[in-house]
Amino acid sequence: MSGFLTEKAADKYWQDMESDVRNNRYVDPKAGMILFEEYANLWYASLDLEPTTMTNYRYYLEHHILPFFSGRSLAAIAQSREEIDGWERDLMRVDGYAARTARDARVTLATCLGAAIPHRIQFNPAVKEKARGRRGLRRVEQIRAQQKTKDVLTPLEVVLFGERVAALTGQDDDLVRELLYAFSAVRWGEALALGPRYLTEDGRLNIEEKLYELSGHFYRGIPKDGSIRKIDLPPLLLGLLAELKPRRCTCKKRLPRPGDPAWCQGGEYLFLGPYNGHPRRSNFGRAAIRPAADGWFPEEGGKNPRPRMPVMVDLSQGWPGVPVVPWPAVEDGLPWVPPRLAERSRGRKTLPADTPLAVWLPFRKIEEESKGTKVSTHLLRHTASTWNAEDRIPDIMRDERMGHRSADEGRAQAEMRDHYTHATELMRADVVQTLQQRLETALMQRAELERLWAEEGIPRRSTVPLMNKLLEPFRAATLTSVSTPLIPRLGGRRSLRRASGRASNAG
Repeated sequence: MSGFLTEKAADKYWQDMESDVRNNRYVDPKAGMILFEEYANLWYASLDLEPTTMTNYRYYLEHHILPFFSGRSLAAIAQSREEIDGWERDLMRVDGYAARTARDARVTLATCLGAAIPHRIQFNPAVKEKARGRRGLRRVEQIRAQQKTKDVLTPLEVVLFGERVAALTGQDDDLVRELLYAFSAVRWGEALALGPRYLTEDGRLNIEEKLYELSGHFYRGIPKDGSIRKIDLPPLLLGLLAELKPRRCTCKKRLPRPGDPAWCQGGEYLFLGPYNGHPRRSNFGRAAIRPAADGWFPEEGGKNPRPRMPVMVDLSQGWPGVPVVPWPAVEDGLPWVPPRLAERSRGRKTLPADTPLAVWLPFRKIEEESKGTKVSTHLLRHTASTWNAEDRIPDIMRDERMGHRSADEGRAQAEMRDHYTHATELMRADVVQTLQQRLETALMQRAELERLWAEEGIPRRSTVPLMNKLLEPFRAATLTSVSTPLIPRLGGRRSLRRASGRASNAG
């Protein structure tokens, strides 16, 4: 018995199989019987990606994917879309992982199964269907996503944010780097990779490498998606970069092994930490970015746990103040205990009893349950692109500065635009002029804020030396009005108690 009821049915099946073979759609039933763990090992070994990407894939495979799908054939997994949906939900609800972790694990699974099409399986069950789920929830997610893209900083907020970061780290270089993120749209690792030869012959920022962090070490590689480019900068920012003195990092020489990336063996860089090490994104975020954005030091666990505490500063020398030893905020229902201002702590100087202390307010508030703000280094990159759109900068120039290619979007019209449109010197001059105006206006507004703060008794100077120097030519200018929610709270111990209480309620 052939298994077909009629000769016509058999003929149709034969024609379909022949068409699948001719169009490279034929799937051998035996090819899908391979165990998933065997196929995952074959797939992973065939990849040639950045070491950081390879490490992420390996983590999700070993910790989230293989423990659940091992022992089953590839063909069996290809028929279980609903099971994959449940697995992703259980990672959050049962195992307690964050939604981002569960989503990235599913994306890794989808990437792995996608490589098996069409020779082992016919379709990818891990790819989410766009029209699934409750319509109301999808609409809410879309609205929130749209609102998120609109939440960018003004030039004044970028200046104030960078000033806070520099006040926390004690390095003028960090102020320059935060300004660079917003006024050039470079990525985190691209800025860290800048060395002595960071400018081209025509005075543009030369982005050729990116610094990657992997397993506690750093290596140099090409920028994301190969986005090597040259970026025009406003003259004021170029002058700040020219004043930076490159320093040699503390990376030690390592014996290269087969397959190792180009480890940093010690070189000169524009942006290093206080002890000449490369800033680590997670550590720098906890020590500087989050406190500067939120006005709070985040909670820390581990061997030396520390509760979430507001950023306290001494305003006797100017704004944004000199950070002092953190002290826990007032908790509801508990008596307030003042900080030990008359005692030494961790080598810091003794503070007089009449020291004018204040706490920083957060830049932007979002949902109460998030306990934070949307301000981050990556947001400055979104800010840079949005500013260019507001200034009517041509798309070809925006893509060039961001390191994007419209062809990646699969839009034929955009591909044609990039083919026939070219960046001209006039376009570059417009970018430089608009960014220079934004930076100068922000510094003028920052100088005008000092007039308001002087009424509260704050000296008219910045505690960040570089900012103090930048504001000198703008202090003589006058603006009619400047509005900001970032005016500090002043006072000694009694005012500190009120400020700490407000800060605890603002979290």
